[in-house]
Amino acid sequence: MYKFFTLIFFAFAVSVNAQSYLNFPIDTLVKDNYYNYRNMVRFDANGKLHMVNSRQLGTNSATREIFYRNNISGSFVTTQITNNAVDDNYAVAGFDAQNFVHIGWERKDAGGNFQLIYANNRNGTFVDTTWITTSNVNKATPFMAVGKDSTVHFVYYTYATGNNNAYYRNYNFITKVLGPEVLLSAGNTGSENDIEVAVDNNNKIHIIYTTNININGGALKYFTNESGTLTEMNTGISANGEYPDITISNTNVVNIVYRFSTDKRLYVLRRTAGTGNPFDAPVAITPAGLGNPAYWRGISTDANGRLYVTFQNSTAPAPKGFFLVHGTGTSFVNPILVFEDSTSSYIGRGSSSVAAKGNGEVAISFDPTASRNGDVASDLFLKRGTITITSIQNTNSIANDFSLAQNYPNPFNPSTVINFTLPFSGFVKLKVFNSLGKEVESLVNENLNAGSYSVKFNASDFAGGVYFYKLETENFSETKKMILIK
Repeated sequence: MYKFFTLIFFAFAVSVNAQSYLNFPIDTLVKDNYYNYRNMVRFDANGKLHMVNSRQLGTNSATREIFYRNNISGSFVTTQITNNAVDDNYAVAGFDAQNFVHIGWERKDAGGNFQLIYANNRNGTFVDTTWITTSNVNKATPFMAVGKDSTVHFVYYTYATGNNNAYYRNYNFITKVLGPEVLLSAGNTGSENDIEVAVDNNNKIHIIYTTNININGGALKYFTNESGTLTEMNTGISANGEYPDITISNTNVVNIVYRFSTDKRLYVLRRTAGTGNPFDAPVAITPAGLGNPAYWRGISTDANGRLYVTFQNSTAPAPKGFFLVHGTGTSFVNPILVFEDSTSSYIGRGSSSVAAKGNGEVAISFDPTASRNGDVASDLFLKRGTITITSIQNTNSIANDFSLAQNYPNPFNPSTVINFTLPFSGFVKLKVFNSLGKEVESLVNENLNAGSYSVKFNASDFAGGVYFYKLETENFSETKKMILIK
């Protein structure tokens, strides 16, 4: 018994390395000698998947093209949106209220400057395109959100004379009216990784971007028109913010995820749209010492308001590859390793995206880079499956002391229930370890009130064998054994 507890202590000390793996089946969507990157995946209202990405033949190719694919028919069908004549890059996508697809991207114009292009499939194809910008100054890397009022909202930046300016513009795809270009900030935005837009349930827009990006990060600037005019609201992050992304839940909760440059952790800022309330204090969603979560991450909320974030890690001690973290409130699971780069096959990471539904179904796309035929290629993969979300039930009974019950049933396959009691409120951890003392699942990691609790553990993705579960609070710690039979 003493040896086991020594292993447990070691696992906690290096928990960042004890990553659980996302055992979803992997779909190889594209594996060729092309550079397939900047991908985005989304569920439509019918639960079908839609994806867009850029593709470039080799790292030094003069042109890049936009590709769109969906699995409406049951298998993925790919459509090339652009025609190899000019350089097209940085595709984004969204859906309108009728479930039609809208795509925006960056195109090099005749003068050699980048401008923004838009198309939708409301007429059955993506043939008709609209120029969102046409000036002779570079307008680059759009991000896009589609409202329920037939309006598409774009944010983007310029890099004229060394300064990055942030802009907003909208387009009504029914009336074909292009709104005015609104300058959000002049000369102090970050880069193409640093500006995003979302639309809430009341068709109000929410914009986030980073200023003065450098090795120390910058301030997070947030604009919304929920009061009637587009105005700035203080985020509370005046420095050290990097690579923000934004998503809004079904209940109008604004979630802004960003990296803090000093500790390299990911954080979430939240407020409820339409209330006028400020942002809550930021909540860390990745552990300290993970490594360095890179830019081009994905973000989504499901129908129950749960937040999902994918990211790439580029430095030790965590594996180099793609991760998923998800949670609600202040409780987030330890990052799950989605795909680990193999040194024999892949030399780097790329972009990633995540889409989530309220039943726990998740789709994650990612594009690691490989050295192939004397050039750099990037393959496109997809993982999809259902994540079992742990539910915590409080029976509201009075607890006189700490207790951790034996799981029931035991042995079990594939799920079991763990009961415990708390005599007073506090921060609670309930974690599962394998027979080697490595953490494989975090069931509870949050503040709980006094009472009796019941937690369901689903081990569908785990191999059969002996496991241990540990309840830990500031004043109590206990570990018990359970057996998974498969």
